[in-house]
Amino acid sequence: MIILFKFLKISFFVFLDISGILLGVFLLFLGVLLVIGAAIPQWLDWIIVVIGICAFFLHLGHYFNLRYMRWLFGENYFLEK
Repeated sequence: MIILFKFLKISFFVFLDISGILLGVFLLFLGVLLVIGAAIPQWLDWIIVVIGICAFFLHLGHYFNLRYMRWLFGENYFLEK
């Protein structure tokens, strides 16, 4: 059980890093599209809003160790050094 828990903790932080990187690439790509004047479909606007809100609350909860993060991921989910 302890090995599974450690695996899940490490997987969560790897997922967090990868999703943050991919979110940055996605928003950079959309920024380039806006700079060159390309039209962005309305459905993509809603996806951006949802991704932005989720990323904001996930990173905010992780940084400040908020209660909803402990509810979602369990007590003491930070990697211990």
